[in-house]
Amino acid sequence: MKRFLLVMFVFFIGISLAAEETLSIDSLVISIKKDQNEALNEGSVLKLKEVGNKLERLATFGEKEWLIDYYLAYNYYMMNNFTQDNKEKEKWVEEARTVIERSIGKKDDFSESHALYSSILGLEIGLKPYLGMKNGIKSGKEIEKAHKLNPDNPRIYLIDGIGALHTPKIFGGGIDKALEKLNRAVELFRKEKEDSGIYPDWGRDEVFIWLGIAFEKKEEKDKALLFYKKALEVNPDNGWAKSLIKERE
Repeated sequence: MKRFLLVMFVFFIGISLAAEETLSIDSLVISIKKDQNEALNEGSVLKLKEVGNKLERLATFGEKEWLIDYYLAYNYYMMNNFTQDNKEKEKWVEEARTVIERSIGKKDDFSESHALYSSILGLEIGLKPYLGMKNGIKSGKEIEKAHKLNPDNPRIYLIDGIGALHTPKIFGGGIDKALEKLNRAVELFRKEKEDSGIYPDWGRDEVFIWLGIAFEKKEEKDKALLFYKKALEVNPDNGWAKSLIKERE
């Protein structure tokens, strides 16, 4: 019965699988992950909504729900980044928080979820500054837990670096602290496999964009541009990197 439901899911959602792939939750996660990457490259909220719909339906099969929820939370997280309207941003961040908390409730030892949760809490502070004290403390605990669970995960250092860039130096953040963490992420990305199957492997291009943003804040425009170009070398389809380069050349 479950296989029949999977076949119907593929048929109605329009997921295409490689000939050598067997129909399974894992193969569907990998396929949706690819769709998500393409939507992110384009910066398309509409396509991210479509990806979200696929993930929500896939979660109903009752397998690897915690991982599907992780990708759904990440989807909402990125929809916020591509949205300008504050009401819409609040909506996506609230959705992201609800889903990542659900994911952690199902599997508490997945470091990626705690790192993403930390960043989502930071986004809430940006939208609702009165949450600064409460969310700041919780965000710090979540990123600390992520590091303890997986000390060599490059995305944790990337998220930690982004957080430091948006945190005043007096509270332990600042540009230099961010650069330290982002450079560590670059080192770890070099050691990580480019394709992690069903597990997260995003960020190896984005880390260079954030390094560029950090150097922009240091008023080192030429160095920033070099990092944006490096991001595009890593991922020639990255629309964010393309737009940053175009604005500065």
